[in-house]
Amino acid sequence: MIKLVALDLDGTFYAGRTLGVPESAWAAIERGREAGLKFAVCTGRPQGGHGLEYAQRIQPDGPHVFNDGASICDAWGRSLHAEPVPRLGEIIGIARRYGLPFDLMGADNGRYYETKLMPPELLTHIEMTGVVARSARFEEIRETLVRLWFVVPDLSLWETVKPDLEALPEIDLAEYLSPREVITGVIKKGVSKASGLRWLAAHYGLSLDEIAMIGDSHNDLEAIREAGLGIAMGNAVEEIIAVADHITGHVRENGFAQAIEYVLAQNEQI
Repeated sequence: MIKLVALDLDGTFYAGRTLGVPESAWAAIERGREAGLKFAVCTGRPQGGHGLEYAQRIQPDGPHVFNDGASICDAWGRSLHAEPVPRLGEIIGIARRYGLPFDLMGADNGRYYETKLMPPELLTHIEMTGVVARSARFEEIRETLVRLWFVVPDLSLWETVKPDLEALPEIDLAEYLSPREVITGVIKKGVSKASGLRWLAAHYGLSLDEIAMIGDSHNDLEAIREAGLGIAMGNAVEEIIAVADHITGHVRENGFAQAIEYVLAQNEQI
């Protein structure tokens, strides 16, 4: 029986700037909680901002996973677990040497950028999440730092820098390409949404078989594989659809609500 539902945000629960979170999704959360389900946000978003606002409404008395598992906090942003980025000083040294714009995520809702004049591509990346960022040099920051993001509009520059970062064995690079830029997250190796699920399972005294994971993108893959019930959104990438136990509707067509109804129906059968 599923007792906890972990949910990705973007493309799963949140349907984009125009639609936001469908009302059907909020109604599904209420039906699930009335039936005894617990919920946990499990997102690549930084801790804080709009993601934390959603967490407070989804499950105000439980933990939530941010930064792809690198930070876990309660619904009010208090840190419960953090995985600092190793060799961060070296990584930032590389960024400074090549003039790469980056921002840093903290385990206590902090977000930092180093340039005095923020590049527009970095500003867009920051504003989307609703997490307030401030300018600070790495050496001045006292908060535990769990993730770094590069936003690089020059693809050839990125290809020059990338080998220097890949030479650091303690980190993982999550790379996203668009026609305008390359966005790359740097995180401690072995940390993922799947490790976040394992932390949630231990916290609640559950087995992974009692957890459902709903997602749509590459960073959901391991968690969907490890969860007792892995649900892919109808808009999910092919890799997610291939490993999911169930495929629901598109995020813009009440897919999240359909996923919760499926979980509840499976529990009723048991």
